[in-house]
Amino acid sequence: MNWQLRIGIVLLLMLTSAVAWADPLKIGFVDLDRALRELPEAQAGAISLNKQVEAKQKEIEARRQQVDTFQKTLEKDFPHLTNAQRQEREAQLQSMILNLQQFQRQAQDGLNYQRNQILKNIQDQLVKVVSRIGRAGHYTVILNDKSVLYVNGAIDITSQVVAAMANKPVPVQSAGGK
Repeated sequence: MNWQLRIGIVLLLMLTSAVAWADPLKIGFVDLDRALRELPEAQAGAISLNKQVEAKQKEIEARRQQVDTFQKTLEKDFPHLTNAQRQEREAQLQSMILNLQQFQRQAQDGLNYQRNQILKNIQDQLVKVVSRIGRAGHYTVILNDKSVLYVNGAIDITSQVVAAMANKPVPVQSAGGK
C-alpha cells in the first residue's frame, strides 16, 4: 500500500471519528530524509563511516595489487617452471584471489553493520523525540512518508477491533476469491 493511500485512510478514519473528540485534530509530518541530512549525529556518523570506507578501500586496493603482482610474476616465470611449480603457484594465486574476495565481503558486511547501527541509534532517538513532541504538542498523529511515527492513545481502537473479532469471526474467502 503506498503512503498516500495510507495517509488517506488514516485521515478518513480520524475525520469520521472526530465528532467524538473534544480536542481538535492535529497532524504532524516529519521528513526523515531531511532530518537525517541535518542531524549532527547523522552527519558525524556519515563522516565516520566514510573514513572507514576509505580505509577498507585502500586495504582492498593494496591486496589487489599483491594479487596482480603475483599474477604477473607467475605469467613471466611460467615457461621456466616445472608442472609441479606451475600448479603450486596457480593454487597460491587462486588462494590469494579467494582471500581477497572474502576480505571484500567481510569489509562490506562490516560497513553495512556499522551503517545500520548508526541509523538504528538515530532512529531510536528520533522516535523518542517525536513521541515527546507529539504528547507535548497534543498531536493526534505524526506521520512520515512511509509510516505513522506517533499516535495519540485516545484514537487507538485496537481493543474494539479485537473484541469485535472475538465475538464475530470474519469469513475467510477461498483462494479463488469466490
